Formats: sequence, C-alpha cells, structure tokens
Amino acid sequence: MNTESPLVPAPTVAEQLLRLCADAGVRYIFSNLGSDHPAFISAFARLQQAGLPMPEVVVCPHEMTTLSAADGYAMVTRQPQLVLVHVDVGTQNLGASVHNAARGRIPAIVVAGLSPVSCDPSVLGHRNEYIHYTQDTSRQSDIVAPYMKWMYELRAPDMVEPVARRALQIASSSPRGPVYLTGAREVWDAPAPAVREQPDHWRPSALGGLPPAEALALHEALCRAKRPLVITSYAGMDPGVPPRLVDAADRYGLGVLELGPQYVSFPGSHPCHLGYQRNLLVDEADLILLLDVDVPWLASQVTPHADATLFHIDVDPLKTDLGYWHFPAQGRFQASTAQVLAQLLALDAAPALAGRAQRLEWVAAAKERVALRIPPAPTQGPITPAELTRAVRELVNDKTVVLVEAPSHATLIASVLKTDRPGGCYLNHGAGLGWGINAAIGVKLASPESEVITLVGDGCYLFGVPGSAFWVAGACGAATLTVVYNNGGWRSPRHSTALVHPDGPAERHDRYWVASGQGVKFEALAEATGAALGFAVQDRAELASTLRSALEAVRGGRSAVVNVQLAPITSQSLLPSTAQGDQP
Repeated sequence: MNTESPLVPAPTVAEQLLRLCADAGVRYIFSNLGSDHPAFISAFARLQQAGLPMPEVVVCPHEMTTLSAADGYAMVTRQPQLVLVHVDVGTQNLGASVHNAARGRIPAIVVAGLSPVSCDPSVLGHRNEYIHYTQDTSRQSDIVAPYMKWMYELRAPDMVEPVARRALQIASSSPRGPVYLTGAREVWDAPAPAVREQPDHWRPSALGGLPPAEALALHEALCRAKRPLVITSYAGMDPGVPPRLVDAADRYGLGVLELGPQYVSFPGSHPCHLGYQRNLLVDEADLILLLDVDVPWLASQVTPHADATLFHIDVDPLKTDLGYWHFPAQGRFQASTAQVLAQLLALDAAPALAGRAQRLEWVAAAKERVALRIPPAPTQGPITPAELTRAVRELVNDKTVVLVEAPSHATLIASVLKTDRPGGCYLNHGAGLGWGINAAIGVKLASPESEVITLVGDGCYLFGVPGSAFWVAGACGAATLTVVYNNGGWRSPRHSTALVHPDGPAERHDRYWVASGQGVKFEALAEATGAALGFAVQDRAELASTLRSALEAVRGGRSAVVNVQLAPITSQSLLPSTAQGDQP
C-alpha cells in the first residue's frame, strides 16, 4: 500500500521501481548512469534522505562490471539484482556479459532508459540535449534480444508495479535468466500510483520431480546397469543436489563426470568422481544419466554405445535459446535434479545394492584409466600452469571461493583443485571472456566472509576491463585476489586452429598467437586504480611467498593481482593436447 502523506508528493515511477525491488529482496543496483537517469538519481537521493529502504547503489565505470558483478552475486544467492545502464550505448557495452548471464541461467533485471520523445518544455524529462536525437534507435531491445528471457517497454506509469513484479517473477523462475526493461525519461519521472498488488501472487514458478512411473523406470535402469555414468555441469546450482548426488552415487555405484563445472555438484575427492575431461567413457557406459548439462560430449569425437540407455534431467532439457542442439536420450525431462534424486533415494534400496559392488569395480578401474596425468613441477624453466595451480591450492581453506576463467587450462585447474565444498568454486558459464574479475565483486558482496580468489588467463583479464573492476572492488569494499596465468599470447585460438589445420601454414608463424603486448604489467593496470596492490612472479622460488603476501593484503581489505609469467606462446612450444586442459 502507498503510505505517502497527502503533503508528500507521490513517488516517481523510478522511485517506485526501486522500492518494489527492495521489497522483493534486491540488495544492489550495479549501475552506469547517463542522461536517461535523472529520475533514478533523484530517487536515490530522496529515498536516502527519507531513510526509506532501497537497493545499495554500486557505480561502475564500465557495463561489463555491472552485469558480471550481478552474475557473481546471483551464483551465490540465486537472487536477481538490478543493473542500470544508459540507453542503447550502455546496452551495447554490456557486451559478452549478456551472453554469460543467459548461458548461465543467471537471474538479473537489466533496466535501460530510452531517449525522451517530447520536445515540449512543460513535460518533465523532455528532450533538451542533442544526444536525445542520436541515441533514439528504433529497436533498442534487439541489441540483447537473443539472450533475454523477457523484454518489455514500460509505457505508462500505472504499469510500473505489475511490470516490475513480472520481471522479477520471470527472471527467478526456472530456468532462470536475465530480463530487459526499458522506459523513456518522461515515464520514469512521472508520478507512480499506489502499490496495490499482493506480492504472494507473483511468486516464481517451481520445477517438480518425475512422474512416479518415470522415477521407478529410472531407478530400475540404474539397478540393471553395469557401467553407469553421470555427466553434469551445473546441477550444483541447486544446493540440494550435491549431498543427494553423493548419496545416489554411494547407493547405486555411479561414476560421475563434471564437465566445465560451473558449480560444485559432486566432491572432487569422492572415489566415484571420474574427473573433468570431456568425451571420456561415453562410448563405454551402458547407462548415461545427464543431469543439468549443456554439452555432455562432442559428437564429432565420441558417441554413446549403441545399446546404452540414456536419460536427461535438466532445468532446461531442450536448450530452446540455442540454435541447433541435440544429444540422444530415451527419457528427457524438465525437472528439478534435487527432487529427482530425492525420489530415487526414497525407493527400495535393495535392488540397487545387489549390483553395487560390480558397478563400483568398473568405476574404480575407469578412474585409474582416465585420470589426467599431471607431471611434477620442473626444477628449471618457466613456471607451469599445474605448478601455479598447486600453489594456489595451498591457499585454499574453508572460507575460500575460487572463480576460474582460464579456458586454456580449465580442465587442468579443476583437476588440481578437486574442490569438495559446494560453493567453493565457480566457472564462467559462457564464452564471454572478462567475467571473472567482475563476477568476483558480486561473489564477495554476497559472502563477505569468504576469501575470493580469481584465476584468469591474461586475455580474460584484459577483456574484463580491469580499470573498472578493481576501482569498483575498492569502492564497495570487495577485496579479492586475482592470479593471472600469463603466457603472453592467445592459446585458445591457436589450439582451435591446430584442431582444424594441424599442418597448416599458420602453424609456422608465431605472430598469430603472440599478443603484441607480451610483457604487459597486468598487475600495474590494477594498481593504477589506486584500489589494488600488484605483484609479478617469474621465479618459482618466489611463487608461494608472493601468493601468500598477496592474500594477506586481501585479508587486510585491499585487492591484489599476481601476474605469473608462464612459458610464452610459440608455435613450437604449444601443441594441441587435452592433457593441458580443454575449453569447458
């Protein structure tokens, strides 16, 4: 209800939106403000002066930080945050973060202004700057249309409440995802009507389990299987999954592969954990259970055994926002993995236990055969990625949260860390590089007691707009440790080219892979913000002590960046090898 006194002016539409978001539990507004935001800036001041609840404003110099920080916050809390950007140009600057949020099923409310329409000086918010003409594009929402769950233009003040509640409802319903709202400047500054909706009528929709007959069929198939394989990437997005998946693996004797694990779904040290490498055991398993995974194998490299039974349970089993996509499954269900596992665990355990020993024998033998062999650290030459990751692992404790965005080494990093604790490690869920150092801000804000360590490739670090990321981290007290895996070049496109043209002419020319800025002082880019300390390491004898010193700085409230020089990219030094890690 609107509790405004007759002597107090009604809230504007912008102010009402902020109030509604605050009431719904939105904690932060990650924003880059512009000429379309006078109503919002005034609302910030008015709500603060009145002592009324509103989300905390985090001003970001670049939009890559806004949505990526909201992404990190939502990974920890599963709660959508507000992202405020400037008309079409701010929307464009969101760039790859929109792809990441969509592919990661991240709830977020992105709000962008539109150029004002009226030229009448008596209309509050009318056109009074030349950019109101040049920024008036006809289809602004098309910029992000393929990646949004829902888009809507707020065209009348009396629609602000139902539109805001619907946006929150859609973003938070499974499969979650970002939504995009727009409104002209005149609308945001107009008086808003009193709140009149019942919040309980706008709850997100929820997934259920399987029909009882289908749950029983899956149970019986698991009991019959001799070589059962579970493949997952993001089942741990639901905190109810990891303990139940452990119980199911123990009861049935299931081998579990985590591919590009966006969340910890299964403890890495568990005897049934078969590692993080793609394509393994797919053609050997007689039953494959896909749990919340987008790409369980590469069809050009491996296919399931002809007699295998396949089930797919997923919050998004058809991937309708992708183009062509298909992996075979006799049973495919849009369902809650946590609830399905609970259904299985509630069924009679005796049939599952009957063949459990035989299945566990296969799991143990398979684990030995497919284990990623990581060589010991050399005594001479450059620091290796495995050596660096082992040194990072020594920093990990019960409060550590690791974010990984190093595509060339993602599998290796996961294999060395072998994270057990749910919420202890996150991986970029999309292909939009630059996520890590910005998502770390949201993770730290969502769990202030955590020690956040971000492992990034040198390219990912640059894509993340470090000037923006570390300035924001300092401004909002979100100190984190960033470790740069610096090979001075572009390993991933080099690997991709070698896969297609292994003996092609490009293989003989280093200039395609070596960045022109080889030797860049990545740590200095962060130091220039005045909010971070920088460290550089080339000598392995200094690696462990430097990482510890950097972490102590973070514990003292200052972000730190450690630039670790690895072997540089050359056409001779880098051959395609899954042993060095594949892209997730």
